[in-house]
Amino acid sequence: MAWRAIQANPLDGRGYRILGSLTADRVRALELHVIAAARSPRDVASHVWLIDHYLKAGDLPAVVAQADTLLRVEPEVTPTLLPLMVALASSPEAQPALAEHLLASPPWGPGLLAHLVATVPDVNAFGPLMERLRKTPGGLRPDVLSAWLDRLTREGRWGQAYLTWVSQLPPERLQRLGNLYNGGFEWEPGQGGFDWRIGKVPGARIARMATGGMDGERALRVAFEDRRVPFAHVRQMLALPPGRYRLTGRARPENLRTDRGLAWTLACATADARPLGETEPLRGHGDWRDLSLDFEVPAQGCGGQWLTLSLRARIPAEQRVGGVAWFDNLRIVMNPK
Repeated sequence: MAWRAIQANPLDGRGYRILGSLTADRVRALELHVIAAARSPRDVASHVWLIDHYLKAGDLPAVVAQADTLLRVEPEVTPTLLPLMVALASSPEAQPALAEHLLASPPWGPGLLAHLVATVPDVNAFGPLMERLRKTPGGLRPDVLSAWLDRLTREGRWGQAYLTWVSQLPPERLQRLGNLYNGGFEWEPGQGGFDWRIGKVPGARIARMATGGMDGERALRVAFEDRRVPFAHVRQMLALPPGRYRLTGRARPENLRTDRGLAWTLACATADARPLGETEPLRGHGDWRDLSLDFEVPAQGCGGQWLTLSLRARIPAEQRVGGVAWFDNLRIVMNPK
């Protein structure tokens, strides 16, 4: 019957697959399934047989190739293949081939990477694949890199996350790298990592703009619309080693009406968000003024930190705020005292 099907339609691979499943000769069976998969790319059974064969043979690059084809032609099988792809992504033998296929921008690539970054159980095993992709121009999209950095920090791998993020910076920015990044707000914030994270919240407008008396060409402007705002929407993740530090910067209020003021707060990036200190609250109206904060990063349990600009409201009634606040030239330096 299989031969009659082949003779009737030699371009249909399903007949070859049936013959391959009937023969006890593994070499011949492989040849027939290869023909079947080539002539009928959507024949899932042929690809599944080949994946199983190559897995048993230990030929993981061939497994990756078959998985790539199957995911391209039959995307609905993706949930079934996810456990296999997780295993391949964690295997040193499969990673070079998997990286090569991912760099070809397959349609399944972004979704798979997002799934892997979020769920792969062994970061150590998975890390080399991400490094392969990261070191290739165009290999990691900004959103994937951001998710990977967040995964590393969730695992407490602050040093690895910081070095990975730094390696992506343009040379001209590396020359001005400090404990706090882009403290003058001269550059447009990127996506995640150790850059500024600027959120959106009704009642506040956040922008980088020019103004009198600033250093450089931009400063941070936060304008409030005289309504209640649970504001904590400008922040940056830090990776400061244990030690004593001083945060400095410049601030200018323009008719800033708030009961308790705006302040920069520092806290450990841990579940308990252990506080490290906050600047004097900003309110009222006036010219540029200096702000500073001396703080200490403890030796244990504080591998990462958050610097956050927030409204010091304790109850909803204290969230009402109007006016404008400017900030510029923020820096964090070691403090030997």
